[in-house]
Amino acid sequence: MNWYPWLNNAYMKIIALHQKKQGHHALLLHANAGMGSDSLIYAISRWLMCQQPVVMKSCGDCHSCQLMLAGTHPDWHKIDTEKGKNTIGIEIIRCLTEVLVSHAQQGGAKVVWFPRVEALTEAASNALLKTLEEPTDNTYFFLESRYPDILLATLRSRCFYYYLSVPERKTTISWLQKQKITLSLVEIETGIKLNAGAPLAALTLLQPENWLKRKKFCQSLMQHLSTKRLLSWLPELDQEDAAGRISWLISLLLDTVKYQLQSSNYCVNRDQLLLITKLAAISSVSVLLKSATEWQNCRHQLMSVMGLNQELRLISQLINWQNSLYYHN
Repeated sequence: MNWYPWLNNAYMKIIALHQKKQGHHALLLHANAGMGSDSLIYAISRWLMCQQPVVMKSCGDCHSCQLMLAGTHPDWHKIDTEKGKNTIGIEIIRCLTEVLVSHAQQGGAKVVWFPRVEALTEAASNALLKTLEEPTDNTYFFLESRYPDILLATLRSRCFYYYLSVPERKTTISWLQKQKITLSLVEIETGIKLNAGAPLAALTLLQPENWLKRKKFCQSLMQHLSTKRLLSWLPELDQEDAAGRISWLISLLLDTVKYQLQSSNYCVNRDQLLLITKLAAISSVSVLLKSATEWQNCRHQLMSVMGLNQELRLISQLINWQNSLYYHN
């Protein structure tokens, strides 16, 4: 598994706690997508399970390390949603509890990783809570979440909370340039901001094919704003990555609000100032904020409502937006 420089500080802090026998048996890791948090959890797990760690590093040579490298360690458990499902049910937690009661097969630590702990049903969360309250010896839990505030308060209270902060802008820019991203500095900074500072997510967006999609998206919006026929812009939105494209639009709307309030230095889409200026010329702050909220609601529905017709929902929202822009200013 790859390692990233911005993980070093978090890794050393957490390992140091365990070295002092102050490490918590349950770590709730709050990390944005694209931070490489899976690499951090894997590295800490390897150290905990290593039979002869070298200070802050796993040795890489013992039988436990070899099993981890091969992905076959019997005492390392990754608990995620099953194929075709979006939740983790109580039966999975019950099975896990039965496994954890037994002694570790390799005689060392047992580690359980939940990559998306928010996927637990309420019943599964309560079952896990009981396990966390009375953990078996030498057993460690890693609960990873993008949205820890939606977890049961009782579950959060049983864990040591750690927020994996994004690296400094200079660090991220330097790392991206080493990954052969050759775009302009303004474009690189835009890619970083569009992904809340997460380097891996920014790297994905800044790949030539993905960055070109965003540029075409913005160019097409500019053209349709000029013709005042936003409904014909539907093909740019009605894509497999519709939620991501709506996020781009919301970001542009909020940037236009900043521009209107003479705070353009805080704009995210610094490479699209002409488009922002165009939006500012045809819309007020109140309409922009209302539009951003409506698009956010649309995005949420597309991501959460099963069976929702994406095309029809987008058509409805485009009609509403066109009316707001051109008839209710």
